[in-house]
Amino acid sequence: MKRPTYTLSSIIKKVFRSGERSLPREEICSRLEASGLTTGFGMDGSALLAKVLRMEQAPVKVGRSEAIIELTYQPHQLFDLAYRFVRDTHMPKTLEQIAAELRRQTQFGWNQIMRMLQLERDPRFVQYQGDGRWFLAEWTLANDQVYAFCRANGITQVAARTVHHFLEQEVGVADDAMFLPALDDRFRLDGEILYIIARDGDEEQSQAGLEAAAAVETADETKPEADSAEAGHTAADVKDAGQSGTSQQQSTDGQREREAQPAQNHTHRHQEVHEQLHFEEELSMNTVQTQSVLEEVQQLLRQALGRLESRNAEMAQEVVAHFQQSNMQAIEVLMKEKHKNEQIALGIQQVLTTTEQQ
Repeated sequence: MKRPTYTLSSIIKKVFRSGERSLPREEICSRLEASGLTTGFGMDGSALLAKVLRMEQAPVKVGRSEAIIELTYQPHQLFDLAYRFVRDTHMPKTLEQIAAELRRQTQFGWNQIMRMLQLERDPRFVQYQGDGRWFLAEWTLANDQVYAFCRANGITQVAARTVHHFLEQEVGVADDAMFLPALDDRFRLDGEILYIIARDGDEEQSQAGLEAAAAVETADETKPEADSAEAGHTAADVKDAGQSGTSQQQSTDGQREREAQPAQNHTHRHQEVHEQLHFEEELSMNTVQTQSVLEEVQQLLRQALGRLESRNAEMAQEVVAHFQQSNMQAIEVLMKEKHKNEQIALGIQQVLTTTEQQ
């Protein structure tokens, strides 16, 4: 069973509440056990804490005594700027993406930022296993909510380009919630389609739902037969009444005409309602299509931004290589390219921010 799971150091950071700088070792272990965050790691809270303490960039350290555990985080301008950047864009970011933004906002060089910005120590940032991006600890996870909604409504697939609209308008996912289908085996992205996969006991529930639906269909099929039999009896009664005399036949015909008139009116009203629903459906489809185009453009812009940032990371390595060879001309060319890329990336980021606010 694959689900989005915090890294070990992120689990420890989640234990600390806002404003807490240190905690008794026993309290940390107690909170770990109560939170259920250690499930699936095959170790208790004490063993998990001991493993994190041995990490090179551990977010915690032993305090004045072995019984006290302290955060290793030290406040700095760069951490605060990184936090605001991720919070304002409301998107998880890689360390390189954050560093590129801080490079634009401050006078610090790339190497300085990468050396000083140790987000492993900042309790405001967390990571999920298998995902190199940094999330905010205050954000929640929407995977369970999305899965439950899809199963309850019989939804088995969603167009990838409409996922954002689907989460916001139909599922009602909160603004501070993240949806991570790539880390969850209940979802599978295949090309342009996001598939919802039944897991655990959902198959039995689905079968029960199918049986209930079959029972409803059987009842619906039986009802027309009963209606038909009733109509046959009515016709026979009318026929017998018609044989009693001409005057009674005329009276019956007049009654039929009067009964037929409301039926015709009902049919006319049904057609009007159907046309209105068809119009509203077309209007809704046009709105969804417009939203889908916007989301597709946003996705392409994010891909372009990622490629620019990847190229900047590659150039950083190339600069080191040229520096070792004393090739200053090549370094100058790379620096010009890097500056141009940063300007383009800034423009793309501004466009993305504008579209996300609409």
